[in-house]
Amino acid sequence: MIRMILFLSLLVSVGLHAQPKPGITIDKIIGGVGNEIILLSELENAKYEISQGKSNFPRQRECSLFEDLMYQKLLLHQAKLDSVEVTDGEVNSQVERRISYFLEMFGSVEAFESYYGKSVAELKIDFFDLIKDQILVQKKQEEIAKNVQITPSMVLKYVNTLPVDSLPLIGEQIQYSQIVIAPMIPEKENQRIIHFLDSIRADIVAGRTSMTIQARRWSEDPGSKYKGGCYDMLRKGSFVPEYESAVFTTSENDYSPVFKSVYGYHFVKTVEKRGEFYRSCHILMSPKISDADFDKCGLQMDTIYQNLKSNEISFSAAASRFSTDEDTKNAFGKVMNMQSGGSRHDVSSLTPELNLALSKLQVGEFSEPMVMKQPNGKDAYVIFKIDARIPAHRANMEQDYELFQAKTDALEKQRVTDTWVQKALKKNYSFIAEEYKNCTYRFNWNLK
Repeated sequence: MIRMILFLSLLVSVGLHAQPKPGITIDKIIGGVGNEIILLSELENAKYEISQGKSNFPRQRECSLFEDLMYQKLLLHQAKLDSVEVTDGEVNSQVERRISYFLEMFGSVEAFESYYGKSVAELKIDFFDLIKDQILVQKKQEEIAKNVQITPSMVLKYVNTLPVDSLPLIGEQIQYSQIVIAPMIPEKENQRIIHFLDSIRADIVAGRTSMTIQARRWSEDPGSKYKGGCYDMLRKGSFVPEYESAVFTTSENDYSPVFKSVYGYHFVKTVEKRGEFYRSCHILMSPKISDADFDKCGLQMDTIYQNLKSNEISFSAAASRFSTDEDTKNAFGKVMNMQSGGSRHDVSSLTPELNLALSKLQVGEFSEPMVMKQPNGKDAYVIFKIDARIPAHRANMEQDYELFQAKTDALEKQRVTDTWVQKALKKNYSFIAEEYKNCTYRFNWNLK
């Protein structure tokens, strides 16, 4: 299971590095299962990603990687045969997440687009089918292993098979809570932005100015600001529903009314509509928080802080009652680790700013109010509290049961999936090119 999850991540990288390497025949079929084929370019790009371009890739590792591709293709073929459903919304959510990761890695939209020689919009289209296939594979695998249930005895049996010196070393971890107070946008500020965008729209429609000039001057969308506010051909589902509703209810070369989305207020120009694809331009502006409104949040947070100090209210009660961050508010202030699903956070994974704020606190202590940037990019007042510190240690059942449970669950799901694959191969045609028939495989792929 872990091997497959890692490989799914690899496929996204393969999509990014789709430029053929020197001497590679990009359209040669080297294998396949059912209706799904493997191109030599897929394997070469996968090898390139793993080795970071280094030569002398071990033959058996290449064979193993080729089998991983066959494994994926079988699951994908069966998922399509079984009509496993994946919505455009699911795909586009994953596309946005991956694009955001790479944008953060490169530091700017311009650097990202320059490196790959394509716009973000074009890369989103390139990613769509690739990530849709990934989700189909994941859903099929989940369906195959849906009845797997892990018991404590199974976890203990797994742990007992591990040599003591092979148990992983766990770095320092913490559990922490927070209270967040972010200012609300006054209605008069919303109306100001709406009226301002309306006036810009009216000037453009009347021909007194252009979309290009006004987008460059006012738009707050970094992906289109310096492109006249425009995006090239996109697939429906690429942007938030409000945006696409405006696009598809507006005639070509016409402008929509001002509308609201999670990003702020926009109006769009629909350039072209072609089935599920469209070209559009827009100007985005978001309401601004005044210094006075932000200061009010500071005063509210100071009051909460004093009440915490005097024990007039508990931290969990204050978070539940006053915090404006819905995720932690509903968990009584506890900050969950979105990757693991648990409440522990590796200290090494924290941002320097957050690590600095938390490093000064002992277990049970809470910080003074401070201003911290939130995931949405906006500043807010925050009070942190340390719930627990777990020193670096070698993994053990007492402290790390969830870790061993997850590993046991992954291994059991892998065993069930492997069993399914062996049976499915008897019902599905598979093909392996001559140059890969001498590999040693876990499964009997070339049955026919």
